[in-house]
Amino acid sequence: MMSRAAVRTSAAAALVSIVAVGVVVLMAAFDRESGSSPAEPVWWWTTYLLYLVVFLIADDHLPRPPRVTDDALVVALVVLGIAVLLLYPDPGWTAILLVVTAACAAFVWQPRAVVALIALQTVAVGVGVAIGVATRGLPASEIVLSVLAVGSFQFFAALLVRTARREAETRTDLAVAHAELRAASTLLEVTSRDAERLRISRDLHDVVGHKLTALTLELEVASHLVGGEGRRHVTRARTIAKDLLGDVRATVDRMRESGHVLEPKLRSLARDVPGLQVSLRLVEAGPVDGGQAQAVLLCVQEAITNTLRHSGANHLHVAVVADASGIRVETRDDGWGTAAVVPGNGLTGMRERFEALAGTLQIRSSAGAGFVAVGHLPARVPVGRST
Repeated sequence: MMSRAAVRTSAAAALVSIVAVGVVVLMAAFDRESGSSPAEPVWWWTTYLLYLVVFLIADDHLPRPPRVTDDALVVALVVLGIAVLLLYPDPGWTAILLVVTAACAAFVWQPRAVVALIALQTVAVGVGVAIGVATRGLPASEIVLSVLAVGSFQFFAALLVRTARREAETRTDLAVAHAELRAASTLLEVTSRDAERLRISRDLHDVVGHKLTALTLELEVASHLVGGEGRRHVTRARTIAKDLLGDVRATVDRMRESGHVLEPKLRSLARDVPGLQVSLRLVEAGPVDGGQAQAVLLCVQEAITNTLRHSGANHLHVAVVADASGIRVETRDDGWGTAAVVPGNGLTGMRERFEALAGTLQIRSSAGAGFVAVGHLPARVPVGRST
């Protein structure tokens, strides 16, 4: 997706062009020597102002009516732009609106639809100039020249927008792949460490622990079969074996309960994300267990990926607080936002992962106000002692 700054710059240029059309027509109306003005000024200005209003709605400068889609706004621009041209068939200025419409359509529609639109508007230019030839005495060659000029300008504007979109999409795909690769590496480190720690703890419990238990029992029997000085040494050895068994069990418990420090892993995810500035605020009171660490890391990784793919944001703010009350994760971007959040597979997976750990995930957004996700995981329940 194109960045919000790039889209804003393009929209500002288009808005200047639209306003320029109105200014030129207004100046022509007061210039008696030019003799050029709309035949129906009231209708022309009404249609022109409606075009301007629709453009401002599409560019989020004015509130969008409920259930009005981007496609509907582009169709409205097409109809109003052609009407402006036919009400005042001046290909030198009013046809600029058709070029703006073609560029707007290239942001939303697929290439085939944009080509069809350019063809339709070019035909409208021919009709408009033909009206001018019949009513204002323009030379017939104006039809061909105007059709070629306006058609080529439309195609050029749409091609520029399409090329910019494709380059932005390519950059986004590379950035997403980069973020996902780094996240996969970080998660692999977490899962590998957990798996190795669990394997060692099981080996200690199943092999060393069982053999120490057997040794303790054997020494218990031996203490009843020997007497004198030998019995004292056997009893001492039995005590040492019991203490060692207790140490092994305590070590196994600590290995099962030991967690992960989130800070280096989160900073690795947030560092050098192409096309996106990620700021991280982290308050970490202690290590986090493996399941919760994976949930937090996957949540942040999904937020980075979604921001790159869908939001058009320049900044993503991530806040993680891990203390005695649990873990709170908040991600907030400065992108487009949306009036209605429709969770995809990524957001659904995030929510299911938090709920599987007895946590919650809330998602909210609004048009022009970015996207916010807030997740909470309860405090970790200590693992019971091994037996």
